[in-house]
Amino acid sequence: MSNAIDISVVIAAWNAEDFILTAINSALSQEGLSVEVIVVDDASTDNTCNVVESIIDSRVKLLRSEANGGPGAARNIGFDAAKGTWIAVLDSDDYMSQNRLKNMLGAAPAKADVLIDNFCELSSNGILSKPFYSHTELPLGRLNLSFLIETNLVFTGVKSTGYVKPLFKNEFVKDNNIKYWPEVRIGEDYYFLASCLACGAIVEVLEQTGYIYTIRDGSISSELEISHVEKLLRFDEKFMHKYSLSKSELSAQQKRLKNLNCAYHYLVLVGEIKKLQIFSALLKMFENPSSARLLSLPIKKRLLFWK
Repeated sequence: MSNAIDISVVIAAWNAEDFILTAINSALSQEGLSVEVIVVDDASTDNTCNVVESIIDSRVKLLRSEANGGPGAARNIGFDAAKGTWIAVLDSDDYMSQNRLKNMLGAAPAKADVLIDNFCELSSNGILSKPFYSHTELPLGRLNLSFLIETNLVFTGVKSTGYVKPLFKNEFVKDNNIKYWPEVRIGEDYYFLASCLACGAIVEVLEQTGYIYTIRDGSISSELEISHVEKLLRFDEKFMHKYSLSKSELSAQQKRLKNLNCAYHYLVLVGEIKKLQIFSALLKMFENPSSARLLSLPIKKRLLFWK
């Protein structure tokens, strides 16, 4: 796709009137390249659209969903409309450092289809963290599907690589008809990146750190529920049926499925304990000892807090 737009920044927005200006302005202020900013309003009930329309800049385009479809459905609309050589995903409550996109493209290998950088977290009290991943947790260079799968576990010490916000080559995504799954509202970024890798994408992890992830109370990713794990198990089954995986990828997938099943039984067990269903809880502990061992998690979290 040869055109004058280097990167299309796609922002899915729902009731984002309080913070979306920061996200849009961070995209518009990118230096050294041309951008368009595509905001897809996912049927907001607040003044999100009015805020976007107040921006006097031809690079900003507002698209409206007829009904709330979730972040995946909104991003699909944005991706379809994108005209840039690359597409960047930016959450409506996050932002990017001023040179992020220029630095990523400047460090990109010639044949890369997906580019990944590190990110920092901005806490609710305004403290910016160090880069989230170490080079061990997210090694520089080529990223493969096996590594992505086996580093996306729950209730472990492994930092999920599903949090990354890559740049995607527009041509690759459209040639391979890769879409977000609209029914996925938790882990949608993981499945999209995994689909790219399953379709043969060359994915490169870069040294740069330029994405700022804002920690907000009450976000869908802040607390894992039984229903979330049930959906992840169903989506993993869909992924395995959709793509042919190698032996190492299947091995990683089995490890992930075992982890998700363990998490499911742990959350069921916690629910029984909270309801004071002691006999039922003891029975579940006996049936799923690996899940019972996760009961130490709340204790560990408190110890880390006081430390």
